[in-house]
Amino acid sequence: MTSELPTIMIPYQGPSLNSEVQDIFIYLRPEANGILVESTILKVIMDYPALGEELKFAYMANIPGSFITRNRIIEQHYRLKIFFAREGKNAFTQTMREGFEEHFRTSFAQAEIIGAFKALERLKMSHEELFHLWVPNEDFFVIHRQTIKRYGKFFIVNYDIPALLHKYHRETNIFVMILRSFLSYRENQSLMDLIYSALESAEIVTDRMPLSYILHYSKGPFEQILDGIGYVYTQGKEHVPYSDLSFFAFLSQKGLSEADILHAFENPIMHFSTASGPVERNLFDYTREDSFETAYRKFESRIR
Repeated sequence: MTSELPTIMIPYQGPSLNSEVQDIFIYLRPEANGILVESTILKVIMDYPALGEELKFAYMANIPGSFITRNRIIEQHYRLKIFFAREGKNAFTQTMREGFEEHFRTSFAQAEIIGAFKALERLKMSHEELFHLWVPNEDFFVIHRQTIKRYGKFFIVNYDIPALLHKYHRETNIFVMILRSFLSYRENQSLMDLIYSALESAEIVTDRMPLSYILHYSKGPFEQILDGIGYVYTQGKEHVPYSDLSFFAFLSQKGLSEADILHAFENPIMHFSTASGPVERNLFDYTREDSFETAYRKFESRIR
């Protein structure tokens, strides 16, 4: 049915071959999706002084929930977090184990670390109860984009994943756009701050609710590819070739194969060579707010 296919408002403009570009994806969270949120965000962008040469709409679409679930877009996008939510303790790398012990001041080997799915059973909680489980700051830790909450004797890995998977269903449409930006990341962040203020004024967000509860925006070149893999479609409702995403095209020009690039998304936790020795990082965090050239150089420093 046509209603179950993406509605393209602005067709994808194709890759930019300018290495100074950033293709910033913005898409709404399920609980925030709606005409009021969309119109508020669009008004801020339309009124932004840089809109024109330095900031352009490169794509805009609405992706139906039935299409998202049928193509398992969310499961692909959150593959690593789902893996940790299922495996819990067994998924931790040595660096993560050391970070855990340093933060919580307790033995990793002896700690009862469980994934979020097992936590639902052990704590007899619903996914929403687990999602809204409050803990003090010292009992909360993030490493390699994986979250750990201490609750009683348990350390719960990626507490938010069961609720997130539940929120994306057949009735959940996702509004997504690409802003092709030649602005600095500081200026891009300023635009996001203006969006947040407008959402506050419209009473769409409440006190202390972070912008991330309302929308996602890509914060680095590799994250732009990850977002593009999920959400960019043609007028014919086919997925745009990965090679047509701007940073993907940039990496291809540098001589990287499609297999080289896509392999990084299978497991973005990697070891990189630095002047002070090897380090373990999540690729998306390691290249956060980098230019295309800097992100490429960091990627090339990975230890294979």
